[in-house]
Amino acid sequence: MLTMVVCHQKKKIGGVYKTTLWIEGDFSESEQKDDLNKTIDYEKVVALVNHEMKISSDLIEHITRRISDSMINTFSKIVKLKVRVVKIKPPIKAEVPQVEYVLEKKR
Repeated sequence: MLTMVVCHQKKKIGGVYKTTLWIEGDFSESEQKDDLNKTIDYEKVVALVNHEMKISSDLIEHITRRISDSMINTFSKIVKLKVRVVKIKPPIKAEVPQVEYVLEKKR
C-alpha cells in the first residue's frame, strides 16, 4: 500500500487543505525490478490532485469524489483507493480546527 499526503492552499477562499491518499494494488513487480513503470508515479498523482483542487467547489465531498474518480480512471494498477480531504480551520461560526471527508473506492 502506498500512502501520500498532498497539502494545498486555495487563495480564492483562503483555505488550507490536506489530501491523503491510500493506494492499494499489486506493486510486487516494482518491488523486484525497481521500475517506475511498474508502480504509481507520485508526480502524476500530485499533479492530478492539484488539478482537481484548482477546480472551484463548495463542498469537500465533491472534491474528494472528483479526486477518487480521476485516480481510478488514470491509474489501472489501483485496486482499492481511499481519499481523505481535510479543510484546516473552516470558515464557520464555531471553534473547529478542521473538517474532513473520506471516500473509499474499490475497482
